[in-house]
Amino acid sequence: MKVLQKIYLSVIAITGLSLASCEDDFSLNGDYQVEPIVFGLLDHHDDFHTIKVTKAYLGDGDNLVYAKIPDSNYFSQVDAKIVEYKNESATGREWTLNDTIISNKDTTGIFYAPEQKVYGFYESTLDSSCSYKLTIDIEGGAYQVTGETALIDKFSVSGQILYPLFKVNFAPATINDTVDDYTPWNITVNEGKNAALYTYKYTFNYTEYYTSGGSASFSKTRYNGQEEQHGTADNPGVHIASFSGYDFYTWLRSVIPDDDNVDRRTFDGLDLRISVAHQEFYQYLQVGQPVTGIAQVQPEYTNLKGARGLFSSRLVYELFDFPLNGTSTKELCTGYYTGHLKFCSQLPEHASEWYYCP
Repeated sequence: MKVLQKIYLSVIAITGLSLASCEDDFSLNGDYQVEPIVFGLLDHHDDFHTIKVTKAYLGDGDNLVYAKIPDSNYFSQVDAKIVEYKNESATGREWTLNDTIISNKDTTGIFYAPEQKVYGFYESTLDSSCSYKLTIDIEGGAYQVTGETALIDKFSVSGQILYPLFKVNFAPATINDTVDDYTPWNITVNEGKNAALYTYKYTFNYTEYYTSGGSASFSKTRYNGQEEQHGTADNPGVHIASFSGYDFYTWLRSVIPDDDNVDRRTFDGLDLRISVAHQEFYQYLQVGQPVTGIAQVQPEYTNLKGARGLFSSRLVYELFDFPLNGTSTKELCTGYYTGHLKFCSQLPEHASEWYYCP
């Protein structure tokens, strides 16, 4: 593990100025050196695991143009494998990574998209108590890259989440439309070994039924903040993840528009997503934050030998289709913040109410 220091030189481009006295062409770039760039995160909840292997590029033209060209970023030959270790001894399990093209890269970024080449393997039974060593041979031995990571172990949740029987309670029977009238959804997070950061999101799923007779389903996702590990990486602690009922209803009001073409809407379930970052992944994210100081010195973090980048782990924990309880559903259908959105209840307990829709 090492921290590399790199000073970024800011160049002010001056247009419309010719220097007749300069006869020789020159380049701001130094001699080009091939350098592997590797990034990969293992998650033992996943079935397919990918490692991205590219190279640094340099040219005298517009480097933003080069970034759009896959051949500027790829090596021609990459041989990679991952070996599993437990208590520093190989378990006998290892995987060869095969190159594959995926087509879901965000097209709004700087680099080529939506297709990109990655190296991956299928395995649904990675052991969270083991560590994994990565070795990469590039261009027939010209470049060697190694890295190692532990996984996030012993993470769990409890409290108000008795899935799948639990119903989310965001609102009591009586609401006066102030913050304190609503109920938080609290989840006890038993922190994971080797973890450092937790990010929380939930997704509200619903269906619109139109006056024309058709229907369509939608999802809205809300970021609910993040929490650093309360214990250490080796001695995890416990913290509470809280989802505000007031924020839930006011957020729905802001993201679901009024629409005269909508006859009614129904709630289809609430999905929970907790993303957990390994301590080295978290350090990588911290070091990559924009520089705001006068010196403009940008540190760079890597835990690889022979390359820049990161080989670490994360954990994505998801639960789907949580229902709202009766009082929370009533508030969705009739409350101050969301009553105008035309939600109706499908709960049998509301069969005699005007906002019921079977």
